[in-house]
Amino acid sequence: MPVQGLVRMRKHQFGKQSAIGTRIAAKRALPFSGVPSVDPQWTDPEIDEGSLDPVAAPYRLAGEYTASLDDPALKYNDLPIMFAGAFGGTVSPTTTGASEHWDWTPTSVTVTDPDVFTYEFGDDVTTDWYQLSDGILETLEITGTRDPDGPLTASMSWRFGAAYGSGFTDYPDSPTVPTADLNVALNDVIVYLKDGAIFIASDPDDIAAGQVSDALHAFTLRITKEIDQKRYANGSQTFNVDDYAVATRMIELECTFAKTADTVGIGSESDAWFSETAVNRYIQMTFESLELADTAIPYSWDFIAPMRYYTREESEVGGNTVIVLTAHAFYDADDLEQVFDTNVVNTIDETKL
Repeated sequence: MPVQGLVRMRKHQFGKQSAIGTRIAAKRALPFSGVPSVDPQWTDPEIDEGSLDPVAAPYRLAGEYTASLDDPALKYNDLPIMFAGAFGGTVSPTTTGASEHWDWTPTSVTVTDPDVFTYEFGDDVTTDWYQLSDGILETLEITGTRDPDGPLTASMSWRFGAAYGSGFTDYPDSPTVPTADLNVALNDVIVYLKDGAIFIASDPDDIAAGQVSDALHAFTLRITKEIDQKRYANGSQTFNVDDYAVATRMIELECTFAKTADTVGIGSESDAWFSETAVNRYIQMTFESLELADTAIPYSWDFIAPMRYYTREESEVGGNTVIVLTAHAFYDADDLEQVFDTNVVNTIDETKL
């Protein structure tokens, strides 16, 4: 019998559910790395047992089901699952030929229903695949750096509300996992920092003229949520999550800049950071590929957010000193009337999310 359980055979397969509590077959195999952490929270009772060692059986609590996954070469077709998991809202793309245009504008003053996902993970031993459902992103980080030059990368912290699997009698998979005939795409288009630009202005109407040139070495976009898990006594006889609520959300952008007139000195971004009162800035990043999603329509990604600087740090790149400015997004009720807006043009339609 050949050796089984090979690391190179691991796969990450996802599908967006119609509702919490409704597992589905996966729709795509994603080019991620990492493993899930499945903890049913077995707990020993705090009792007197007349023994130095445990006697009474432990009991279960609500499980901790998470997955820390990385995308070491971010593709335009990978972005929809990340923003759907981070923001929800059941966004549908606009189709033009073979291209799909996605747009997420998360709300700040109303409650948006989360998008939740079923996640299948395993290897060549198909009798030992996980089926984690009701998945939502707690954190998303997208990073780009020119030193060394390369693709953008992404790191994700997923949380799931229920756990099943092909090898568990009391928690069997349904539908059967792994979903067959799903493979990582052969030639998805990569997002490179070389195709990106940053724009900063005092007014969103002036953003197109606000490109900051010859300054950005690296950036990290972070989206972090504090998730409140709801479990109700409904007689369901499960440990599963019944619903989610977002208690808080933080969107921040960390930028490593060369010292130029735009970034240091009087009237610069550093000057805005070290001001007497907080200064509103409007920051946009755009990425456009040389590859086309459809005739004359390139793959692209952009985001814009009203932001205020919170920290500045000193650093270095090669033999040069640089600064690291970190800005936090805020809800702009006057001009943009939003906290964040991101657009993706790719070739992934709604049936593959």
